[in-house]
Amino acid sequence: MASSSWTPELENQLLTVLLGTWHTFNKDLFGGGLTVPVLLLEDTSTRLGHWRRRDRTIGLSLSLLRRQPWHAVRSVLKHEMAHQYVDEVLGALDEPAHGPAFQRVCADLHIDARAAGMPVDDDVDVDDDSVRVMRRVQKLLALADSDNVNEAEAATNAAQRLMLEHNIAGMARRGARRYSTKRLTSPQVRLPAHIKMLSGVLSRYFFVEVVLARAYLPDEGRDGFLVEVSGTAENLAMAEWVFGFLCDAGDRVWQAERRAQRVSSSSRLRFLTGFVSGVDEKLARERTVQESVGLVWKGDADLHTWIRREHPRLRATSVRTTVDEAHRLGRAAGNDVVISRPVEGHVGNRGRLLGF
Repeated sequence: MASSSWTPELENQLLTVLLGTWHTFNKDLFGGGLTVPVLLLEDTSTRLGHWRRRDRTIGLSLSLLRRQPWHAVRSVLKHEMAHQYVDEVLGALDEPAHGPAFQRVCADLHIDARAAGMPVDDDVDVDDDSVRVMRRVQKLLALADSDNVNEAEAATNAAQRLMLEHNIAGMARRGARRYSTKRLTSPQVRLPAHIKMLSGVLSRYFFVEVVLARAYLPDEGRDGFLVEVSGTAENLAMAEWVFGFLCDAGDRVWQAERRAQRVSSSSRLRFLTGFVSGVDEKLARERTVQESVGLVWKGDADLHTWIRREHPRLRATSVRTTVDEAHRLGRAAGNDVVISRPVEGHVGNRGRLLGF
């Protein structure tokens, strides 16, 4: 949202989208209990938004809309709607703006209660046991750089098994697990099929929940989508790194096949869908081995509930792929890939190993 000068027509279109978002939140979060306010776009950089009781207006800053991603705009709108709910439904008019009633509503509805109303990438505290596990994972993945294929495979499998044991033990303790969210891509009008498939791989094997979240693109005047991943801090770190590693690895293998003239320049996306399919098959085989020795992951019901609070209208999606020679070559490459240390300089890691 980098545009500094929008036409009145574009701003009117944006107000229409915001009104639709307001109606969605009113139904999904507030039980349809709110009455439509007047929505305003304000040319100010001193505040992100407001709810004004006397004239029933919700205002959002044009600076917010131009400079921040759509999930931040949604967060500010929900924050101001929480103020509206406290005033007009609960009638808590004698409390401070961010008083007890407001705090309760935000806690119940998964709304950011901070004065800014806009999410920030907090550093979530990680317990000592998780730090120890992730450091062991780092060492194993460093060993997976070995030129000896058997040693590399053994190290990668040991790292995945360690993460599985850690998560199974965490669920058994049934303590409160803290969750947060990362966004792994920028919004795009269309997400490539292999990125959607890779999102499914993260959900199945890396203990996170992935949502292909909708994000309005004002400059485009239409919706876009991005990959949003949620889970515990250590699982997010692992999933973010695996996502980047496999994106880079798939592109490197495709470039090698292209130089060898085994694939055409137009076959990249078909090759990459095959690559992710091969990775999926390889991880499934390793998961079967783990289950054979009693390490069975049954999922994280609390995380699923947490995600549903943020995205109550989730639905499953499927991806269609074309199976041709490029797809078959990619699939073979995916079956052979060894997940090891991050590629140096990959965005999100900057050469660090998992951020721990």
